[in-house]
Amino acid sequence: MQKRRSTRGRTIEYGFFMGLLARIWDWLTSSGSGKPRKGHPDLYPLEVDKLAKELRLVDDAKRLGEAGLPALDATVISGPEASVVQRVEKARQDYVDWAALRLNVLSQDIGRRNVMRDVNRARQADKEFERKASTLLTEQDSLLRTLGETARKSKEELDAFRTEHRLTREAHFPSGTRTYLLYAVLFLLVGVEAVLNARFFAQGLDSGLLGGFTEAGIMAAINVAVAFMLGKFAIRYVNHRRAILKTLGLAALAFSLLVMVCVGMGIAHYRDSLSAEAANPAKAALDAFIEHPLQLRDFFSWALFVISMIFGIASLFDGLFSDDLYPGYGSISRRTLSAVDDHGDELNTLRVDLEELKNEELKALDKTLERAQADVAVFEALIKDKHMAGSRLSTALLDADNSLDALLRKFRTENELHRRGLQRPTYFDRQPDLRPIQIPDFGTAADETELQEQRKLVKALLAEVQEIRARIQAAFNQHFDRLKPLDTHFPAKEIA
Repeated sequence: MQKRRSTRGRTIEYGFFMGLLARIWDWLTSSGSGKPRKGHPDLYPLEVDKLAKELRLVDDAKRLGEAGLPALDATVISGPEASVVQRVEKARQDYVDWAALRLNVLSQDIGRRNVMRDVNRARQADKEFERKASTLLTEQDSLLRTLGETARKSKEELDAFRTEHRLTREAHFPSGTRTYLLYAVLFLLVGVEAVLNARFFAQGLDSGLLGGFTEAGIMAAINVAVAFMLGKFAIRYVNHRRAILKTLGLAALAFSLLVMVCVGMGIAHYRDSLSAEAANPAKAALDAFIEHPLQLRDFFSWALFVISMIFGIASLFDGLFSDDLYPGYGSISRRTLSAVDDHGDELNTLRVDLEELKNEELKALDKTLERAQADVAVFEALIKDKHMAGSRLSTALLDADNSLDALLRKFRTENELHRRGLQRPTYFDRQPDLRPIQIPDFGTAADETELQEQRKLVKALLAEVQEIRARIQAAFNQHFDRLKPLDTHFPAKEIA
């Protein structure tokens, strides 16, 4: 028994719960205003049966019929009929309000779809490109003139230098990568010489091989740096055309050899002092070099001298070939080449900007044409929407009239059935007059004419677009040809 009661209790609770959910669902999905659900925000249908129930037409018709009302000679419609008329008139006015709002929106949209501006802009695309290109070239003209003048003066200086020194060959100097390689070789020479000499210096140092490498590195750096500088700035004057400078160059060569010998012997004497464990090796080496410069203590000191000379000579040639062998020819050639390259780079940048400007204008032309075509298509669609809106208004008004007829017929039929033999009122044979409404004009004759005009404009633009493109290209070519590089006057290979 207890189990049966428990089951029954759960069944009741379940039913209550489901009923509660159903009521909540009905509340969420029901309209809060009590009005008929609208098929459109302002074009809601009049549902005859639902409206008759809401207005209690059948009950009122029966009640009035049993009371013999309305009277046979009544000329004014009854209260329930007046409620029906009022509700239908309100719906008709809502329809008209919707139509006026919709017509206003469509008219504004149609007014904005005018391709005249886009067509005129597209037809002026070549002139617009011409204006922008001229502005671009004008803005860069001063810089181009300055760079061009600098390059011309540099070329004149180079020509004058060649004429003065009777040079017919091109200048030979290392490129950027090769220059780095030459300096890398210089550091390599220092490192290799330091490694080779480290053991020689280590024999006289308490710090051993590490101290020897440090001392050897310092000496190698001095040896290599001095030889490189002499080779780079002094010995090349051996090739100079003027006799006095050539003589100075020969003197510099002899001096360079003397310096390398002195540096090498100095390094060797320093090694002798270290091996003799002198209290002050540097002073002892200097005194020995002054008193008997060509006397060394042992074979290893002479080996150190030979190594120093070999690396010195290598460094001298490294410095010598770091530029053109003729003094000053490499530097003036590089200045001229740099000036020509600066002018050429600026020209290339300007050409790229001009190309981008042309492409942008051509893309803008295509977009303008596409936009004009799209506007015409939208214009046509808006006219169709206007037609449809007018048709929907006419349909809604007709439905309202039919709903009025159906509601009044429902009331009058029911009233006549319950009049207990009394004759029906005379006015039951006619429909009541409704308040007049101002129906918006959805005519599209003017819009159709405007649409045809815009179609003609777009069609004419389509016929001209290739010619417009050609004019833009011609303007581009004209401006592009104005940007003549200086290498058309003196090719860069002449100074490379």
